[in-house]
Amino acid sequence: MNKLLRAFFVLLAVSSQANAAPLKLPGHIDATKLLPFSQPNRRHNHSKDLAGLYAVQAFQSNDIKQPYSEFNLLYQNALVGQSELEIITEGITLATGTHSFSSGVKSQPRALDKINRKLAGNSDQITDLARTSIVAKDVPALMNAFELIEQKTQILRIKNRFKTPRASGYRDLNLLVRLPDSQIVAEVQIHLEAFSVIKNGEEHDNYEQIQHIERMQLTENRPLSEIEQASINKLRTESKQMYHTAWDQYLSA
Repeated sequence: MNKLLRAFFVLLAVSSQANAAPLKLPGHIDATKLLPFSQPNRRHNHSKDLAGLYAVQAFQSNDIKQPYSEFNLLYQNALVGQSELEIITEGITLATGTHSFSSGVKSQPRALDKINRKLAGNSDQITDLARTSIVAKDVPALMNAFELIEQKTQILRIKNRFKTPRASGYRDLNLLVRLPDSQIVAEVQIHLEAFSVIKNGEEHDNYEQIQHIERMQLTENRPLSEIEQASINKLRTESKQMYHTAWDQYLSA
């Protein structure tokens, strides 16, 4: 019940006019270290169709960082940020007829592994501790959800994979946002339903088969055999074709 009440109040806030008082930052956050507020797409009134979706511009702020550089402090606040993100997401899904999925905060071992392997030990550069996904049944619902994310958070990065899909053929809007209260940088992915079904179903099975083949090759310290490479190519082609077919559904809608 508490969760529903929180979502209800967030929905009221989402539906209100954007004339709120300036944000008062918590005392332990140094405002001079935060990026200036910038919403690259807000000046555009995007249509709620494919043309509007294609018009969402790729964007990235300079020097995206978390407000904390010490890992334990960052992780504690990421837990708070995850709750804040889920409340915002709940309100958006209620307002737009979409639905959301959250796997919670990235685990500490995985976070530390990423920081040490990919980020040169810089804890303030990890941007996907708090994360959530929104799944829309069609393009208009996806665009509505995107616009509300723009209103409720500070957009730091946009990857428009509907315009420039991944090599696998997968398409989504991949966002980094700064949350208004915790100031945590979080990842938000906005998917279309057909892509989400494939990604979490048949394509995931193909991905696991490819991972199994590649792990065996690494364990045995040898190159891929012709048969293994052919199997990987076949699985990747199947995944790409599934996503292509899914996208055709929206192009012809």
